[in-house]
Amino acid sequence: MRYRHLIAFVSPEESDSVEGTSWNEGFTNLYLEEIEGSGISLHVLLEEGEEVPAFLREIEFSDLGFSEERDWFQKWKETLVPFNLCDGFEVIPLEEEKMVGSGKIGIIPGMAFGTGLHESTRLAAAILNETVREGSKVLDVGCGTGILSVIAAKKGAAAVIALDIDEHSIEKTIETARINEVSIEARLSDFLSAVKLGECFDLIVSNMVAELLMKFVLDLPKFLTEDGIVILSGIYKDKYREIESLVEEAFSIENVREDGDWKAITLKRK
Repeated sequence: MRYRHLIAFVSPEESDSVEGTSWNEGFTNLYLEEIEGSGISLHVLLEEGEEVPAFLREIEFSDLGFSEERDWFQKWKETLVPFNLCDGFEVIPLEEEKMVGSGKIGIIPGMAFGTGLHESTRLAAAILNETVREGSKVLDVGCGTGILSVIAAKKGAAAVIALDIDEHSIEKTIETARINEVSIEARLSDFLSAVKLGECFDLIVSNMVAELLMKFVLDLPKFLTEDGIVILSGIYKDKYREIESLVEEAFSIENVREDGDWKAITLKRK
């Protein structure tokens, strides 16, 4: 298979936003490269006939033509390095499906996966790891590759439901659940549209950019148990005050954490 190679130069702020959104969208066939004296270059790899994802369409790319799969496959293999995601969990990038042991999360990444996850994913994973309780019911809104859902399941959640608007993300989450031998119900959903009438959750987690979180966060209380908790990650520092003002209508903010320019918050309904 051949891949179309696109390149654009972006600012540090744009690179942060693109990296975070790509994980939230489950699109990992891209990478960022710092070039001395030239700034940051964004590389995107598309299969023949594949369209540029919607979240990248405002960026002006130059087209470098097509590369053979074997060229990129070799570079991809060189990035397959295990790394610690949060306390007690190591991510093991795999070239093919095979089972991994306890305390590990196996995943078959995109061709430009890199050696680590975005700050917003690390934040969400760390808080989820500390918060989820055995026997709880967990909802993952915008599941992407399914990593957060797997953490919840491995920590003993009785039920994990993963939602995403993108069919590829749903397929990826099912694959990740299978590799890690956990049970996750993945549903194609426009934000919360696939949540069934009467369903309530002990914990709801969402790792999306702030603009998307703001579209549904005030609908979350009706899907929470009485003592339910919400974890929101993917909030760029410049958007935090806007999110804070919005959620205070329905929630008390229990905790705020930072990693680089990104924030995550833990909420309880009032």
